[in-house]
Formats: sequence, C-alpha cells, structure tokens
Amino acid sequence: MKLNLKDWPLIVFTVLGQAVVGSFIFLFGLLAIYARHLDQFGSAWLYPRLFRPALSLLLLMGLSLLISLLHLGHPSSAYLAVVNLKTSWLSREILAACLFFTGLLLLTVSIFFGWLAAILLLISFLEVLVGLALIFIMSKIYRLPAVPAWNSFRTTLSFYLTALLAGAGFLPLTGLAIFEAWPDSRLQLTVILQITLFISLIYLMVFDQVAALFSLKNRIEPEKFSGLKKLSRLRFLLLILAFLAGFYIFWPGGSAWLQGYFWPVLILALVIIEELIGRAIFFNLYEKHGV
Repeated sequence: MKLNLKDWPLIVFTVLGQAVVGSFIFLFGLLAIYARHLDQFGSAWLYPRLFRPALSLLLLMGLSLLISLLHLGHPSSAYLAVVNLKTSWLSREILAACLFFTGLLLLTVSIFFGWLAAILLLISFLEVLVGLALIFIMSKIYRLPAVPAWNSFRTTLSFYLTALLAGAGFLPLTGLAIFEAWPDSRLQLTVILQITLFISLIYLMVFDQVAALFSLKNRIEPEKFSGLKKLSRLRFLLLILAFLAGFYIFWPGGSAWLQGYFWPVLILALVIIEELIGRAIFFNLYEKHGV
C-alpha cells in the first residue's frame, strides 16, 4: 500500500508546529520551575545559553508556517483566511499560529538585548497559553462528524502527545548547557524523556488510531487497513528504539560528542519520524460517511 501524501504540507505543519509548542513549554517551563538554581549565575550567564534554542524554535515555527502555505491554491491570498474568526477554526488556527510565532520573535529579541527576567517570564507565560490553545484549535479543525476516524478524543489527545513527546526529545540537546546549575540535571532530564516515551508507547498500545478502529474496519479498504496497521507497528518500533537509546545519553565513560550530540539527535530524529508517520496515517484515514 502506498500512502497518499498529497497533504504533506499539513502533515509537516501540524507535527512541526506542535513540536515547537511542546519544546517551548518544556524548556521555558523548566526554567520557571528551577529559576532558584539559576539565579546565582545571573542573566549574563543564562541569556547566551537561551538565545540559541529560542532562535531555533523561532526558525522552526517560521518554517512550519511557510510550509503550510504550500497547501493553499493561492498562497498570496493566505491573509484572507483570517477574516472569519467567529465561525472558522481554520481562521483561528492561522491567527493562533501567527501569534505564537510573534511571541517567539519577541522572546528571542528580548533575550538578545538582555531585557529584565520578569519580562521574559511574562512573555513565556503568555506564549505557553497561546501554544496550548493552538494545539486545541488544530484538533478542532479535524474533528469532523462526517469523518468518524477523526471525530474522536484521540485526535486532540494525539496532537497534545506530539507536543509532549517532541518537547521531551528536544530537551537533551539544549538542557545540559542551560540546566547545569540544576542539581542532578543529567539524570532528571533523562527521566523526563524516558517517562514521556513510555507514555507514548502506552498510548499506541491502547489508543492507536489504527488498532482502535475495529468498528471502522469494514468501511476501509482491506488492503489500505492492512498497510496502515503495518505502519502503526513501525511507529511502535521507532519509539522503542528511541526509548532504548535514551539509556545511553549519559552513559558513563562515553565520549562527550556521543553524549552531547549523537544520542540526543538520534532520539529526536526517531521521534519526529515516528510522529510524521503517525500524522500521515491520520490523514490517510480520511473516509467521509453520512454526507
């Protein structure tokens, strides 16, 4: 079975956008929680370490917005999609995504110019609220009564889980440089990652979008259903590999390069690939009924 990837801009946009939201919430949420361990170093020590991850998230969010335009018939008219906020979840998604991007831009600029920490925390708090709202709005777009495979709590749950999983996967790449003042940071960052991966594995076993669709099996072509189940198993395998690799991030005696880059990059790559496959499966479950 070949996947229909005509919606690849939406696949990439939703996964990348949710990944940026999750990464931001993890990074700046932990900064707020463990601020007391970082105060002793001051903004001159912290801000340079924050600038690179903030800029990375800004660029990734900008990339996801640009990719989303490729799904439009006339990208130059994209601004018109925001004019129907009262009734259109799509208009609300575009507005929320642009607000989130603007918040990232403002935060990156504030870090670069060394604004007061209180201002950074206020911007970050508002950005977290916008990010959580953005994911909810994204899920509402696809919860269509005419598409049974999408019209379920699993859609909303899976979108938030993408943010959670990618956010945890992002931490090992940036966390050590920032949280070295945090007692036992190596161990705790690894535990956060492993718990998140474990939760994701449980989700796939219990609420998987293919395995949980036995009631729809007769409505989907047998060949297509079988192919999607194989891809679902591949997702499970990728998450297991990421979970096993998590034990080697801070393996004693390993080289600094392996600990600092190879394993974290590998885990994040496995997570993103798994989520892209999952989102491709989601879009291929589009089957309209009753209309």
